[in-house]
Amino acid sequence: MFASLALTALVATTSVSAARLYVSSYDGNITTFNFTKTSNATYSLARIDKNIGCAPNPSWLQIDDMKGNLFCLDENFASTTNASIASFKINKDATGPSLKKVTNITVPASPVHSSIYTSSNGTQLLAVAHYIHALTTYNINPQTATFTLSQKFNFTDAPGPKPQQAVPRPHQVIIDPMKKYFVVPDLGADLIRVYYIDPMTLKIAERPSIPVPKGSGPRHAVFHITPRSSLKAKRGETHLYVLTEISAQILSFNVTYLPNNGGLAMTPIGKAVWAYGSGVGLDAKTAMGNAPAEISLAYLRNGAAQLIVSNRNATFFKDVKNPDPANSTAIVSDSLATFSLPTGTKMAMGNSTEAIIPQSLTPAGGLFPRSFKISPNGDMVAVGLQQSGRVAIFHRCMDTGMIGKDPVASVEGLGEVSSVVWGM
Repeated sequence: MFASLALTALVATTSVSAARLYVSSYDGNITTFNFTKTSNATYSLARIDKNIGCAPNPSWLQIDDMKGNLFCLDENFASTTNASIASFKINKDATGPSLKKVTNITVPASPVHSSIYTSSNGTQLLAVAHYIHALTTYNINPQTATFTLSQKFNFTDAPGPKPQQAVPRPHQVIIDPMKKYFVVPDLGADLIRVYYIDPMTLKIAERPSIPVPKGSGPRHAVFHITPRSSLKAKRGETHLYVLTEISAQILSFNVTYLPNNGGLAMTPIGKAVWAYGSGVGLDAKTAMGNAPAEISLAYLRNGAAQLIVSNRNATFFKDVKNPDPANSTAIVSDSLATFSLPTGTKMAMGNSTEAIIPQSLTPAGGLFPRSFKISPNGDMVAVGLQQSGRVAIFHRCMDTGMIGKDPVASVEGLGEVSSVVWGM
């Protein structure tokens, strides 16, 4: 059953804002939705269509809305050697399919995350993290959405001590704020891998990796540039916040750039923070099972920065209103945790060791929030709930950063949701 929800019945009103939402599921589909806010402040999440061009097991969606391209990683559970990546052109016309498939190529097994690097002259490189110990890059033609393999790196480092760490397991690839390096958290090897990007050739070269605590399992990370400490400073400090899946913590680092493109140095800041916040009042046994999935940077109206983390396998919320208005049965839910980051005032006082501060813990709308994305203007959070087969969209207050307890819109019956991404 494919059901959609608006909290208030839609009436004949004029739409004042709309956005697309693309959702991948391990059942093989990419589903395109239209998220609409009407003049009477109701919300609708309506399906446009679905596409099976990334089957059998889409794991991650990478969008380049400016170029009109969407890339989809297929994890292909049936194989331990091969998977695939598909590309699509985005069709924003009212007629025809929302996604037009361009190509599909075979790649090494278990692609789970990607990022697109764009050089100053417009050339593009797609970098892909493979959960079975590899990193690959692909040259993209932005006009056609075609792409070809450029480089492949296989990892043979000694894995960590935990059962989940049998081999190196790169789980994400992100780009630093200066757009000089790919940074790759490796869940299996307890490393933050670093690769220099040559802007002319689009070839990448390995730089020294940064170790994290053994058995922590770094999964995802996000960069943040702090406010300037003084008017004389050219820029603020560069911080990296690393989300660990196994130890369920956030690790904070101050990042400096080594000379001659030699890599990154990372100095720990303060103590690790639990991914669900302080833990006060939470069931300890439930907290022990937490396996956080995603971390993202978000901003308030005044420019202050926050972190948002999705927590899986730790159902702190046992009596949550069912997102289906026709169903009065309460549901259990995993969580979204919000943290505040050091302020400009603190940074001006030279307090770069200030810890991130837990702010709130709210329901995620169901079980296993594997993926979430903040809308471009920051006031909505779309959450992909893998075990609930649901996408839920929550309002986020731009003044406080508080995420609403109940979704403003949701859709069920999507299979195991693996990734969500906003489009224009």
